[in-house]
Formats: sequence, C-alpha cells, structure tokens
Amino acid sequence: MLNGMLKLRTQYGFRIAVSEIVGGDHSSRSRHYAGVAFDINHINGRHVGSGAPHRNLMAACKKLGATEVLGPGSAGHATHVHCGWPR
Repeated sequence: MLNGMLKLRTQYGFRIAVSEIVGGDHSSRSRHYAGVAFDINHINGRHVGSGAPHRNLMAACKKLGATEVLGPGSAGHATHVHCGWPR
C-alpha cells in the first residue's frame, strides 16, 4: 500500500492529499483497519468530485495492485477515492 501511494506520485505524477489511512469511521472489516487502504480527497490540488482526475487515479491504483478501488459513483465515496490492497 505505501509503495502504491509513493508510486502515484513518482510513477504517475499525481499530487495527492490522503484523508484517511487507519482512522475515521469504517466498517469493522474495512481494509483501513488492516493497514492496507487509504482515502484521497484532493488530486493535483483539486477536491475529488470537483473536477479532479479521479478516474485516472483510480486506474493507476488498480495498475499498482489495489483490488478495492472506489470513488465518485460508488456509495459513500462521492468526495474521495479509496484504494485498498489485499489483506
């Protein structure tokens, strides 16, 4: 997961703001609590849902090995992108 976060910047050129790693209010089975997921609320200085390139970032997360990728259009993810790796 941390390698994926790093490569979003170094390999794909995204400037991201991570809003959650382990904290927040998630389901008991959330990958956040396993330490293998993070949420992003800003991409390249733009808030997710306000024209930020979330689709490109979501595709990059998948290419980097994330198997749980959610964002605008997914329930509860209108304002952020969630990238989760296998447990």
